[in-house]
Amino acid sequence: MFIDPNVWGPRSMHVAFSHQNFPAQFGAFGAYLASIGWRVTFFTGAVGATPPPGCQMVHMTPHRDPSQTTHRFAASMEKAMINAQAFANAAIAVRRQGATPDVVVGHSGWGSGTFAKSVWPESKFVAYAEWFYRFPPVDDTGESAAASPEDGRAHALTRNTPTLLDLAQADLAFCPTRFQADQFPVQLRDRLHILHDGVNAARIVPDRGSRRGVAGLPLPDDAEIVTYATRGMEPHRGFPEFLRAVAQLQTTRPRLHVVIGGEDRVAYGRRLPAGDSWKRRMLAELDLDLSRVHFTGLMPWSQYLAVLQSSHVHVYLTVPFVLSWSLIEAMSTGCSLVVSDTAPVREALDDGVSADMVDHTNIPELVAAIARQLDDRARALALGDAARQAVLRRYDQRWIWPARADLLERLVHG
Repeated sequence: MFIDPNVWGPRSMHVAFSHQNFPAQFGAFGAYLASIGWRVTFFTGAVGATPPPGCQMVHMTPHRDPSQTTHRFAASMEKAMINAQAFANAAIAVRRQGATPDVVVGHSGWGSGTFAKSVWPESKFVAYAEWFYRFPPVDDTGESAAASPEDGRAHALTRNTPTLLDLAQADLAFCPTRFQADQFPVQLRDRLHILHDGVNAARIVPDRGSRRGVAGLPLPDDAEIVTYATRGMEPHRGFPEFLRAVAQLQTTRPRLHVVIGGEDRVAYGRRLPAGDSWKRRMLAELDLDLSRVHFTGLMPWSQYLAVLQSSHVHVYLTVPFVLSWSLIEAMSTGCSLVVSDTAPVREALDDGVSADMVDHTNIPELVAAIARQLDDRARALALGDAARQAVLRRYDQRWIWPARADLLERLVHG
């Protein structure tokens, strides 16, 4: 936890980022700020995380787990306050060494930076506001329902309490997309600066036809490669519907090979009983030729990039929810895209121009869209080129990071 001032040296601004994970939304941006001469400190609960060159890292450790007897409406609040206390304890230790950040950026909803001004009242506080819960939920998949509308509204309200605490004291608030900002109450939306995290479009580039190993998989030279990437295999990201579409495509396309990246878990939505998973359920439901369905698990970055670059059609499915980085990364590689026709996706892509949009719950429609792109390669490549151009206009870190840095600097220096 010792903060060595000699590592920093004289720099223009000191920014501290607080997030339960790392690198998450802040790692690459913080590294950029360090590269242009800022002092950068990361507070994180991630075990084993190491800072980028030129940055400092402080680990924050909760003093206890949440209680099993806490009222269900207060459970998320208790967990956030335990995290907030862990941050505050770590920040106080840093303050004793004489460090006072000009600005603290905290991931809202988890308590990560909620007590920033309690430790450094003179510092500016920036809330990274990612999601606001509503009832009925906009991302409802029909898996579960509240006991009553009253119960559902009460639960949504209390889940938002940590974020509301952050916004109540924030000097500035970021939100990645317009769709996500629109989930917040009208009276709060004007406070949100909509600016995506961005992707490294100079590194994530098209490389069509390279077929660089495709994650080390033994794919035939004439394979039709359809790709899908996800944090967790779940209804929120259309995993069951995707595999149902694959089962139908396999009956008519003997050269079809499907590459699925991600973990066999639920990242968003209702958890399944121990030992159960959506992958298990779909494999039991469907008669798949598993020699042509390749589950890679989590991949090293270079391997993941090679999969996207080798893809003939990349499929991104989602209910209305937080937009995945994987979609923007696929766009940056010029992937031909079949995507869900939902509000967050429509913000990034244009139907028939940069992607084909479908109701992903309509399996025949999903199957037809994938088959059309596999059959009409000229059109598919044109869609991919347009998706790449959309990234350069809307999501390229080369202009997003300087814009964010400028907002922080103006916040501090007026």
